[in-house]
Amino acid sequence: MKSLAIDFLENFEIRTNIKFSNRELLTSYKVNKDINARNELITNNMGLIYTAAKKRANLNSSFTFEDLVQEGVIGMIKGIEKFDLNKNTSFSTYIYYWITHQMDRAIMNNGRLIRLPAHICEKVNQINQIENENQSLNKEISPKCIHQEVKMNEKQYNDINYYRKTYYSFVSLNTTMNLDNEDSYAELQDFIPSDEPSIEEITVEEDLKENLNKVLNTLSPREKEILELRFGFNDNEPKTLEEIGEKYHLTRERIRQIESKAINKIKCSSNKNILQEYLSCP
Repeated sequence: MKSLAIDFLENFEIRTNIKFSNRELLTSYKVNKDINARNELITNNMGLIYTAAKKRANLNSSFTFEDLVQEGVIGMIKGIEKFDLNKNTSFSTYIYYWITHQMDRAIMNNGRLIRLPAHICEKVNQINQIENENQSLNKEISPKCIHQEVKMNEKQYNDINYYRKTYYSFVSLNTTMNLDNEDSYAELQDFIPSDEPSIEEITVEEDLKENLNKVLNTLSPREKEILELRFGFNDNEPKTLEEIGEKYHLTRERIRQIESKAINKIKCSSNKNILQEYLSCP
């Protein structure tokens, strides 16, 4: 698979005129085994690979942008092989999953980056922001003030600090770097990609939300809301069984039963295939 990706990249040319749609090229490759159609499909969707690679190239990793692009092509080839033309699945959404999955797995397998849960990363970022703001004002702030400001108790703050010291390598964003041994300098922050979502990422997120709602709408209103709360859908933090039980004035066990019943409904429904493509692992 890696040799296929290298071969493709060596012969890659940027094209501005797209003659055939993704569906047409997929059909040609799947039905006629047309390798040229597959390569054209990859070429037409290289923007998705570049988007994913840019987000990861400046992390604490020795993977270069070119390394990540190569892994992205491998992921796209895997996704194309597994894509089912008979299912009503968005190709860009499906293939973006495979691209990012391949990149992240390659990084983690090589011990260059440890991925942390989103809520931990969010708290780390909040603490870093508070510390940076106070440093810019030449002010010192105590740990107690910090964990109160981010609404954590002392134990939670100490746990987050452990992750910061263990998994994060701190370098000042104002560190000056010499470029190519010339009289040209830039700050490290100049190389950090924008937090603004790209068009591809917005498309992927909206498509996933739409498909998720299609599945959840097959449930009763209460089942749907309990799953949304339990798994943190709609950009919310996941809730415990106890927290959901308090909201509905039900026991923890009763909420667990409702959750289990709702999940089984999805597994047994014809709509399960809507999300199956995103949940499958390589």
